[in-house]
Amino acid sequence: MNQLLKVLTPLFLIIVYIVFTTLYNKAIEPVRGYPIWMKDTAGMYSQQTSGLYFIGRVEKKKFFLSANDNGRIDRISVDDSYFPPKFDIQVLHFEVSSTAKYFQTLAKLDFEDIVYDKLTNKIFVSIEGNSGINDMNPPQITTSKKTEQVCELSFNKTILDCDTLKNIRKISMPDTIFKYTNDNIGFEGMGITDNYFFMGLENITDEDGQFSDSTYLYIVGRKTNDVKVIPSKLFNAKTVTSLCAVDDYNLYGVDRDSKKIFNIKFNKDFTIKEVKSQPFELTMPGHTDISMERMAGVEAIALDDEGYIYTDMDPWSDLFRSNFTPKNFFTAEDLWCISKLVPVLYKYKNPF
Repeated sequence: MNQLLKVLTPLFLIIVYIVFTTLYNKAIEPVRGYPIWMKDTAGMYSQQTSGLYFIGRVEKKKFFLSANDNGRIDRISVDDSYFPPKFDIQVLHFEVSSTAKYFQTLAKLDFEDIVYDKLTNKIFVSIEGNSGINDMNPPQITTSKKTEQVCELSFNKTILDCDTLKNIRKISMPDTIFKYTNDNIGFEGMGITDNYFFMGLENITDEDGQFSDSTYLYIVGRKTNDVKVIPSKLFNAKTVTSLCAVDDYNLYGVDRDSKKIFNIKFNKDFTIKEVKSQPFELTMPGHTDISMERMAGVEAIALDDEGYIYTDMDPWSDLFRSNFTPKNFFTAEDLWCISKLVPVLYKYKNPF
C-alpha cells in the first residue's frame, strides 16, 4: 500500500498541476455576439484605433470615445439588443479656427489613448512623438520630443451629443515621464482619476530600435505633479498599450506583446498590493476558429458601467491580409473589412 501511494502521489500532483494551470491560464473568450467589425451600416469605419473610453449610455446603447493613430477622434456606440450588436460611429470634427494653427506644429498627429475627465468636462488625449521622417508627406521634419504630449480639448454641446472639438492646449507634465520616450514610442496607455494621471509607456527601445523586455508606468499627481515610477516587471508586463483607471488604486491595462489584460490593485502609497492577468482570445468576427493575433495588436481598453471589458485591435497593414486562409471561408463583408484594415471590437466578461 505504501509503495502504491509513493507511485500514485506524484502522479496525482502532476494531474492537479496540469488541470490548475490549464484552467488558470485559459484565455478569456468574447461574450456572445462579439467580436464585431468596427463598421456601421452606412459603411463608415474606424481607422487605426488605439484609444477607447466609455462615456455613458442612452437606454441600451453604450457610447465610447475612440482615438486613432491618424489624428481622428470618434464617438462610437454599440447596442447589444441587436444580434450581432449594432455598431455606429460619428467623427468628431476639429474647429478649424481654434485647432488648425496648433496642428501645423506637429509632424504627425498620432493620437494614442483618450479619456473623458468629468471633473473638468474636458477630453484628454496622448499624442505620440513623431519626427515626420517616416511619413509620405510630412508637414515638417522635427524631433519627436517636441511633438509628444498630452493635450486637452473642449467640445460643443455635451459629451454624448457633441460634434465639434475645439480649444486644444498642451497640459503640463513632469519631464521625468518623458525620459525613455522616442520617435514613435510614447504613452499608448493613459488612465485618469480626479487625483492622478496613469501614464503607460509602450516600451523602451535601444539604439538599434529593438524593444526591451519591459517598460514603465508613471503615476502623476494632478494637484502636486509628483511622480511615482513603477517598472512593469513588478506587474509582469512587457508592454503597456492601454490603461483604464477605475479609481485611484484600481488599474486595468493591456500588455500587447504578452497578449493579456492585467489588473493592478495598489496600496495607498502605490506599492503593488495585487496583480492579476488573463490572456485573451482574438478571434475573427463570425469565425471563432480563426485567430487574428498575428495580424494586429491590442491597443485599447475600456470598462463599461456593468464592468464588462472592451478592447479593440489595430491592424498591422503589412500582416493584415485576406489570403492567410482559403478565401471561401470569408463573406464579402469579411474581405471588404480586411482590405480596408477595419479594426475589431471585443467584449469580455470581467475575469477579475
